[in-house]
Amino acid sequence: MKKLISIDLKADLGFLKKPDINEGIYLTYNMMHKPVLLGILGAIVGLEGYREKNKLPDYYIQLKNIRVGIQPLQAKNGNFLKSVVEYNNSVGYASLEKGGNLIIKEQILIQPAFRCFLELDAQENLQVRLMDSLRKSEADYLPYFGKNEFSLWWHDFREYDYQPFDFTEDYVVTTIFMKSKEVIREMVQRKIILPFAMNGGEPKFMSFEELPVGFHEQLLQYEKRPFVYTNFTLSKDLRLEGLYQVQEQHGLIQLF
Repeated sequence: MKKLISIDLKADLGFLKKPDINEGIYLTYNMMHKPVLLGILGAIVGLEGYREKNKLPDYYIQLKNIRVGIQPLQAKNGNFLKSVVEYNNSVGYASLEKGGNLIIKEQILIQPAFRCFLELDAQENLQVRLMDSLRKSEADYLPYFGKNEFSLWWHDFREYDYQPFDFTEDYVVTTIFMKSKEVIREMVQRKIILPFAMNGGEPKFMSFEELPVGFHEQLLQYEKRPFVYTNFTLSKDLRLEGLYQVQEQHGLIQLF
């Protein structure tokens, strides 16, 4: 039996390092992605992280099949405030010169916050234990947001009734959602504007980011997919996968 829950994750600072940047500064993803969320859940339930070279961490192996939905909170037009910090690393192996000093620049997130939806199996012992820990706000290991000095917390545990969306009407997706190649092609052909209804009210935005969704089992590198976060109303003709109507939730969520 599947159950859908959510928690609100928050931190004062966050750093979700992009592994493919080598330009004198380490950049962060704007949005939380699934592998880092699984790492946070693994810490909460007491699963081990990276222990051996060329081997996936235990938390990922045991939690990778959980479907998740990720909704940014208090992100202006889909973006969190960022800053760049600079610090010195003076350990001997930090630079090419023995005993040298390495100057490091990092882009960090300011007050990142996300509502994280989790579809958990009530008949799987580990996932039942995870749900119980989240409900009680208990953690085996201190969870953090990308770096161990950026501790995080969570609150507002909720459990929902939910059902697949039937595409009988136009809709709004409140979480980030994954774009398939077919969807991208359709948007390009219609010059993006036609799948969206320009309704009044709050300013409209559309934010794009390529995010990790898991690890390649052999290469042990991120597998990435293009994601969108928007408050536009989408046409019912745009049939995104994994959309669900959720009780007490304004708009739909995507589980992936």
